[in-house]
Amino acid sequence: MEIHLDGEVWEEVDGEMVFIYSKMIIRGKNNQLFLATSKLRVHEASALDLEKLDKTAIHPDIFQPLYSAGLLRAPTPVAQDSYIKVPNLINIEENLTEPSISKLVLHEIEALELLRKHPHPNIVEYRGCVVTDGRVSGLCLAKYKETLEERMKVGTPFDKDIFLDGIERGIRHLHSLDIVHNDINPSNIMLDELDRPVIIDFDGWQKNGQKLGTKKGTPGWRIEGAKYVRFENDFYGLSKIREFLRDPSSRDPFAELTSANASQASTSATTSTRGPRDVTDSLTTTPELPVEGDEQNTTIQPSPKEKEEQYKYWGWGKQKAGPEGQSERQCMLI
Repeated sequence: MEIHLDGEVWEEVDGEMVFIYSKMIIRGKNNQLFLATSKLRVHEASALDLEKLDKTAIHPDIFQPLYSAGLLRAPTPVAQDSYIKVPNLINIEENLTEPSISKLVLHEIEALELLRKHPHPNIVEYRGCVVTDGRVSGLCLAKYKETLEERMKVGTPFDKDIFLDGIERGIRHLHSLDIVHNDINPSNIMLDELDRPVIIDFDGWQKNGQKLGTKKGTPGWRIEGAKYVRFENDFYGLSKIREFLRDPSSRDPFAELTSANASQASTSATTSTRGPRDVTDSLTTTPELPVEGDEQNTTIQPSPKEKEEQYKYWGWGKQKAGPEGQSERQCMLI
């Protein structure tokens, strides 16, 4: 047995962060996965006897939907310039009784399949499902250089006006297909080798006019209190990115740039590096489509309970937060 993923749960007590327990996804024989917890810190995990831990088996039905012939299948072997997005299981205990993660995977595939038929240089390139033993084990995407969040931390200059224009063109392309992304924030905008923006992460998408589902966006980058899926949700996120680019120090990444996806279906696995893409953004900006329906979103302050929920979960490999020295680990607050 081996530790496949690990993370730590912390709680704020009298203004101080206190370690509660570690969570582990353990890989056993025949790639069977198990959930386990321990009072030891993750850096002490080598002292654990994994065989003796109390473990809960994770059935593939929960996070790997069955492949169907109608879905695009990724080429084998996967190209060197690809990025494989795989289910995030570190918070799986909330989903052990039903295939909710599998449903989110299929939901994201639905959008990616449509976008593959209507490509745009400011939208992630989808290359198909990775299939293992008849199940969708990952999503094959083009690999890009870095996220906007990462670029701003490094501080390498780029043309921010052109960059913002590219994000807007991507958003308007989505809206022309009746897709609302619902989570426009710096961790979901990547830069390609030519520093062009690319919108990624479509597990929270919905159609304009629907009632918001379980995926409601990222705190600090969404319309708080929104109940409906509106094109304005994406433009609100864009306005916050515009503010962020003007003054990145004005936004505390620990307090606000935190994944709100407590039921996050997927995260990214490491693959090889990517080369430049020769793609010209030739699509013109079109007028915003009208928002139909009587219900409109209004910004309200979240309740104390909602604020608590906002900081429950830190996404694997995207937002890193928590005590110093744990930047490469999963960190959750309760």
